[in-house]
Amino acid sequence: MRQQNNGRRRQNRGSNRRNYGNGNYNGNLNKNTVIDSAGPDGRQRGSVSQLSEKYISLASDAASSDDRILAESFLQFADHYYRLQKEIEINNEAKETRIKNETLSSEEAVSETETDKNDKRPPRRKRGFQIRENELKEVENNFENKDLNTA
Repeated sequence: MRQQNNGRRRQNRGSNRRNYGNGNYNGNLNKNTVIDSAGPDGRQRGSVSQLSEKYISLASDAASSDDRILAESFLQFADHYYRLQKEIEINNEAKETRIKNETLSSEEAVSETETDKNDKRPPRRKRGFQIRENELKEVENNFENKDLNTA
């Protein structure tokens, strides 16, 4: 049976929005990213560190009202966001070291090119003549050595 749409199209509001609450982080998560969290008591919204703090405070409130199961649920959510926060920190440190290494290697490459410019090799044409002269000298030496060996 087909549903009727009464001549109206469905409006996809927010379809362009990133949805980090479903675990679709795709490496685009940073410490300032706002996340929608569907926790046991409803939706929470905030950064990773804010959500961790919110769930810890909710867990302490639930524990003070003698609801151990809800408190444990909140603590599990807090632990999840704490782990995400640590992962973000590790990724940021790795990114910083990679950038630092790239800048150091690029500085070394620049210094190597500067020393190459200071060495001033002869022009390509002159190097070609020098190579050809060396080859001819080797041929002459080989020829003279053969003459000496036959004599």
